[in-house]
Amino acid sequence: MRLKIFPWLGQEFVSLSWEGNGEGTVEDETREIFARFSERLTPFGLSLDHTVRTRMFVRDMDCWYAGVHERAVILSGKARSVSSSHIWPDRLSSKARIAVDLMAMFPPASGDAKVFKEYDPPTIVLRRMNWGGILFLSGVTDMTHWTFDEQFPVIIKRLTDTLVDGGGSWDKVQRATFLLHHEEKLDHLRELFAKGVSAKIPNLDYTFVGTRQGKRLEIELTAKLA
Repeated sequence: MRLKIFPWLGQEFVSLSWEGNGEGTVEDETREIFARFSERLTPFGLSLDHTVRTRMFVRDMDCWYAGVHERAVILSGKARSVSSSHIWPDRLSSKARIAVDLMAMFPPASGDAKVFKEYDPPTIVLRRMNWGGILFLSGVTDMTHWTFDEQFPVIIKRLTDTLVDGGGSWDKVQRATFLLHHEEKLDHLRELFAKGVSAKIPNLDYTFVGTRQGKRLEIELTAKLA
């Protein structure tokens, strides 16, 4: 398991990454991963309740459906957190059907609790979460259009609305993560984003992923509010 502890945005975080063993059902495999995460968090005085973001990579659409729904069961209540999920077999070993990256945060000194905002109507994905002066957004995509150029402005508008809803703005965004379909061009994404968002975001990172429900791009954001 890959484990990293790091300070960021005035808080301290633990990141964990692990992939499944290919045994049992996909739900079994998902539970096994999160059980391991829980064990690794315990020595730090943390639990899955301190999760702030997860990112899931799966082998195919059947694995995606089973994995994301089991994740929603596991990360419920206080463990509710922002997320994204992607089909990308290249991330997996020969046996694994699922891999997960998890980021947990040590409780802030302020003592405040997570504040959740669901979509309306609610889905398995949390719209946003505020905690410790940080605004976390789930991955945002678009399934109403076919092409990248059509999807891009819809995604930016949805992100803008959620930032404002959470008390933030693009100027407060500290990291943007782009999950780009592997057939799309990174230079084109960068060009459109530079035109669409004038804010200077300190950290931009890019990961290529596969096809899921026609999605060509998904973007996650993290903003510092205080």
